[in-house]
Amino acid sequence: MELRINRTALLKGLYFAQSIADRRSTTPAVANVLLRSHGPDTIVCAATDLRIGMVAEIPAEVRREGGVSVGAKHLYEIVRSLSDNELTLSRSENNWVEISAAKARYRLVGLSDRDFPMIPDHQEAEFKEVPAATLSDLISKTIFSVSSDDTRPHLAGILFESNGEVAKAISTDGHRLTLVQREWAGGPVLRTGVVIPRKGLLELRRLVEGVDGTCDIAFGRGYVFVRVADVVVSVALVEAQFPPYDRVVPHDNDKRLVLDRVTFLEALKRASIMSSERSWGIRMELEGNVLRITSENPDLGEAREELEVDYAGAKLTIGFNARYFIDVLNEMRDDEVCLELSGELDPGLVRPRDNHDYLGVVMPMRI
Repeated sequence: MELRINRTALLKGLYFAQSIADRRSTTPAVANVLLRSHGPDTIVCAATDLRIGMVAEIPAEVRREGGVSVGAKHLYEIVRSLSDNELTLSRSENNWVEISAAKARYRLVGLSDRDFPMIPDHQEAEFKEVPAATLSDLISKTIFSVSSDDTRPHLAGILFESNGEVAKAISTDGHRLTLVQREWAGGPVLRTGVVIPRKGLLELRRLVEGVDGTCDIAFGRGYVFVRVADVVVSVALVEAQFPPYDRVVPHDNDKRLVLDRVTFLEALKRASIMSSERSWGIRMELEGNVLRITSENPDLGEAREELEVDYAGAKLTIGFNARYFIDVLNEMRDDEVCLELSGELDPGLVRPRDNHDYLGVVMPMRI
């Protein structure tokens, strides 16, 4: 194999490949990126960690057909560091990969392209065109409350639902729940929700983040496929049942406060400075027209913030993890939010004042 290729074009494919390739895998090829000729003027750049895969078609001058796989991270760093915008890449005897650009020369250990793992075929997938910004938004507004516990695979991803007109994303780690829904007319129709794992979500967001216009999305054979231009990322879905989230979202919290989002957010941040680094515990005291936020740490001291609110109900004292509110408030863009509470053992809910399309549910904790 020998080819002449534009550095910028190759770098785009390698950017996604080096992120997906698993350098810790015991399978050597999984740490590599596959480069294979595909006709006289195109090469295929591919990578996989056996759960997530990517394929990119890149224009190139193919001088000799063939293929090889080589360490994704090192190839990416080499190509990124080159100053010349054109480079020559070839495979020599025993799968050595030779790279030359201007006066720079590199030789890398490679593997036969025949040893590279199979990547799910997206050619027959039924893609639907949706706004790339909407998909990115669905992920960003929920991924922070995905569980990091790999022993609970049903919580280690986002539940994704779509009826073709509205898409909904839900995540929970057992202590909090986040739900967002967005309109996307002409989107895919799913009979049941599917769970997309955390690492796959990060790669999908990397693909669509900052993209103007649309992307293509498809579901099938246990995978979700997302395509932007000539790059396709596939993610294996989680084979686990997501918990019934409707039972977690409170619908009868009778203590409703309207707060300035930034003021509430900054008060939580300041109060949490004195909280335990492990629990981020703060106490909310609702009495009269005041919402008092306090935290105590025997090794540091204590903090107290007071916010004026319109409230005339019974006194309530309840403990929360401040981080959970901070995360969801950071993703909201509305000027005002609603904080809905009930009893000291009941979950709290926060959402934008004027809509129910985005909400966060936080379970109480003992302080």
